[in-house]
Parts: sequence; structure tokens; C-alpha cells
Amino acid sequence: MTNDAIGQSSDNANAAQQDVITQDILKKMAVQNFQTAVVSKSIHAEAQKQSRSLAAANINLADISGRMDEQARLEQQESNAAAREILQSAAALDSYWKNQ
Repeated sequence: MTNDAIGQSSDNANAAQQDVITQDILKKMAVQNFQTAVVSKSIHAEAQKQSRSLAAANINLADISGRMDEQARLEQQESNAAAREILQSAAALDSYWKNQ
């Protein structure tokens, strides 16, 4: 529909170049104005769709980021726990060998 409106608007503009200022030109201008409104509305609708898509993508990315942060936190806790266990084992072995 948008492509048709653009094509017709261009055709009317070209045809108006041949006309003398008459009611016909005014009618063609009115049609061009209407077609411009159609194109503008179409562009606006597409922009709104893009905005909604981008908002949804941002929500998804924020969710993914939050999950990655949570995963990193869990991995850090596991790493800290493993290090703590190694230190406790080493301390127990040191204590055992001191007493021998």
C-alpha cells in the first residue's frame, strides 16, 4: 500500500507539471496530501513495531544478563567452597604431621 501511494504521488506530481493551475491540480494536491499521510502513518506504525520489538529484546537481554550474573555468583561460591575445603584439608594434614 505504501509503495502504491508513493508511486501514485510521484505520478500525480509529474502530471501536475503539465497542468495549468486549475481545480484538477488542487485535486491532485489533495490526493498527494492524503498519500503522504498514508505513508507517514505506515512509517509511524513500523516505528512503533520496532520500538516494541526492541523493548522485548531489551527485556530478554536483561533477563539473560541477570541469569548470567546469578550463574557467575554460584560458580564463585562453588570455587570459594572448594578453596576452603582445600585449606581445611591442608591445615588438618599440617596439624597431623606436627603431632607425629
